[in-house]
Amino acid sequence: MRLTKTILAAAVLLLAARAEALTLLTEGKLGAFRHDPATGSGSAEVRVGRDRALAVLEDPTVCPSGATVQILFYPTATNLVTGGPPVDLPCERWSRVPGGFYYRDPSGAAGGVRSVRYTERGLSLVARTPGYEPVAGPVGYVEVWLTVGDERYLVRLHNFIENGATSIVSKRPSRDAAAGEAAFWDTLWGDADRGDEALALLGRATARDRRDGRSFFLTGMMHLYRYGQQVADLLHPSAAGKRSVTAAKSAFDRGVPLLWSPGWGDTRVPGFAAAATYAKGVGFGDAPLTEQGIAELEYAASINTLFNSFDLFAVAPAVPATDPLYARVLELLDVTFPEVANQCGTQGEICFNEGMAPHNLEGTFVLFGDIYAKGGRTQSARGYYESALALGEKSGWDPRFLAATRERLENVEQRVALYQDADPRNDPPFVGSGGASACAYCHRKSVE
Repeated sequence: MRLTKTILAAAVLLLAARAEALTLLTEGKLGAFRHDPATGSGSAEVRVGRDRALAVLEDPTVCPSGATVQILFYPTATNLVTGGPPVDLPCERWSRVPGGFYYRDPSGAAGGVRSVRYTERGLSLVARTPGYEPVAGPVGYVEVWLTVGDERYLVRLHNFIENGATSIVSKRPSRDAAAGEAAFWDTLWGDADRGDEALALLGRATARDRRDGRSFFLTGMMHLYRYGQQVADLLHPSAAGKRSVTAAKSAFDRGVPLLWSPGWGDTRVPGFAAAATYAKGVGFGDAPLTEQGIAELEYAASINTLFNSFDLFAVAPAVPATDPLYARVLELLDVTFPEVANQCGTQGEICFNEGMAPHNLEGTFVLFGDIYAKGGRTQSARGYYESALALGEKSGWDPRFLAATRERLENVEQRVALYQDADPRNDPPFVGSGGASACAYCHRKSVE
């Protein structure tokens, strides 16, 4: 547990230093990023349309706070979030304009940022070298974080017209695609239950543009999320669960080739698709499809060790603790986790709670505890439950998830015993299986 406690301590420090707000901008988002490897020069231009989240603005002219901007990208070659540090945009460089605020600095003294227009009608940013760290592709995504006061805005770009070493240009989402993405994250973050609306909007987006990989992917993820809510026992899914996992796999089959291919795009995508393949295989009793799912999970881990290595955990609720495959799952925790954790120092978005999963660590630690409990490792299970609870009590984690974790900790010996007896029917469900929680353990926003 020494490694876990080290990560926990680091996470607590990170949480103490960061704002809780997380607001996604999706409407009319566009980005163009140029890079000349020979000279090191480059530029970035990012625009967002009249997004609902810009209806009420924070004031960046208030001194001494101003605003902060950071441009990051996820290179296919490294699978590590990369980019320059957060850059403070001094309050004295901001001025009021109709409908909002405007930042101007022709010198680019702050991280190469020349201008930022932050208004009710949209957001735009221009940055150039020197000072700006160029985005070099191909990438899985590019993102811009803008913090103003207590608000932390995120613009993340996934669909690309160009995605190469010298030029990355995103594709403007349709109105339905932008609204569908917003509805998807409203649902996952717990801002509003808009799952049906998300699927309808994303469905319209893909019907009009069969190359909208992001909308296909989010459709698959929404169905997979619902599958987690509907199914507590992967071996015996309900009829609704079967429909959801079938729809998830179908959407992933369409979206994955548009977002990733060897050497290009987002290496995380095949892992999510593999989980749907495996879930459908075991749920329908289809042995060849199940084996295909396992092979896809292993392959996903081979192309992205840090993010995808733990995708194989998808098999843990379905296979017996005595199965050699379960031994492989335990090996991931015992051996692979300590190895990849060494990369986490600069990867707060992937390893900690700084990205789109505000309680990534808490939910992950509960899952680790469940895996060890099923494997008969009582002390290891207890340690991870303790860590999840300690972090969750400081981070504003949903009280329902705190209560579920506390119950696990108080009854860990009984939980292990139920997993170890000869009756699989009384096995406690894994975190996120059945009920309303599913992916929300990691993605639900903090509770005030």
